[in-house]
Amino acid sequence: MRAYKISWVLWIIGTILVVGSWVGLVPAGLAWFGFGMSLVGCVMGLVCRKPVRCERQVVAVYSTADEIAKLDLLRREGVLSEEEFRREKAELLARR
Repeated sequence: MRAYKISWVLWIIGTILVVGSWVGLVPAGLAWFGFGMSLVGCVMGLVCRKPVRCERQVVAVYSTADEIAKLDLLRREGVLSEEEFRREKAELLARR
């Protein structure tokens, strides 16, 4: 992380030297040196930067009606008995 901060310092100082030459405060030779510093700072910043990881969380939101419809489908397919369907449906409605 320290190299990344140094790269910013190089870039800022180099940019100040270049802009300083544009307004006549710095000689042109020093401006070219500043340009080189800025370039080195940019390259260091790109090389030394830590990769940023973006993680997304996917949260499925189902309504009670959706859950009951799923249970009904399982009941019709024979996976759940009528008693199991009624019990699960009662639990879903009780949680509401």
